[in-house]
Amino acid sequence: MTSKLSNIEWVIERSKIIDVIVAIANAMDNKNWQNLRKYLADEIHVDYSEFRGELPQQITAESYIQKRAEGLTGLKTLHISTNHEVAIVRAHPPNRIRGLVSPVKDYAQCRSAYRIYRFDPTDESRQERLDTAGNYEHQLIRVDGKWRVTAIKQTVVMMSGNRRVHRGLQ
Repeated sequence: MTSKLSNIEWVIERSKIIDVIVAIANAMDNKNWQNLRKYLADEIHVDYSEFRGELPQQITAESYIQKRAEGLTGLKTLHISTNHEVAIVRAHPPNRIRGLVSPVKDYAQCRSAYRIYRFDPTDESRQERLDTAGNYEHQLIRVDGKWRVTAIKQTVVMMSGNRRVHRGLQ
């Protein structure tokens, strides 16, 4: 069974969800891995198959962060996130025991457009760079009043530059 959020609740929660997506991008640019962890569920389903060529997989938040830290080591980045489309579902899981009320669970999906610039700051010519653009699909769940990402899918629309710049692709 599902219930609707009021209009004001929906606007507030939508804003919080977009804040999470943007905070993840900022944490990556700042290489603030501890801050990034705050926005991730303990387990995440990731699909970077179009960018990394890996099969979609379920990984821990710590493994996700480690891969990002290794891939972006020595690089300057700028992650831009825009065009956010948010869907929120408030669900009441069925309870098979009469008289008990199941807790409400809030789920969300956020589709967004991205542009990521990556470059080696030691290269004064700025020729050693890799730029990508496309879409992200994030799935989230609200845990203890905070939105956490449970799934990430990246779709690549455009890629230009030197793939060797990104250590995660070598």
